[in-house]
Amino acid sequence: MDTMKRYTIAVVLVLIVSACGKTPINGDLDGRWQIMKIEYTSGEEETPERAYYSVALHTINLMQVGGTGNMEYTGDSLFVVMPISTVEDLLPFGMNGTEQRFGVKELTSKHLVLQSDYARLEFRKF
Repeated sequence: MDTMKRYTIAVVLVLIVSACGKTPINGDLDGRWQIMKIEYTSGEEETPERAYYSVALHTINLMQVGGTGNMEYTGDSLFVVMPISTVEDLLPFGMNGTEQRFGVKELTSKHLVLQSDYARLEFRKF
């Protein structure tokens, strides 16, 4: 086999391997989540309509707001930063600031519960 053929085969193999989709780095957290219920620390409850969190890699997208932010997931907590959003836009998503730390109380492939000092959010994977 000549050098050019070997080089061509190597390039093709590298392209095939790199074309494979990235595996979710956040495990079950990656995906689109619909907020089913928000329980505020005041005791009030809310069932938002069509409010979604979409998580992939180190980004989070809040579907009604249309804003994209950064997030860090450590297994038992989720830290979200929404730099170009306003607090008023984030309230329907159970967030009372542009930076929010949540405790991850439950996470399965279909169900997610986040808890902050402001609210408890229950999600289903959509």
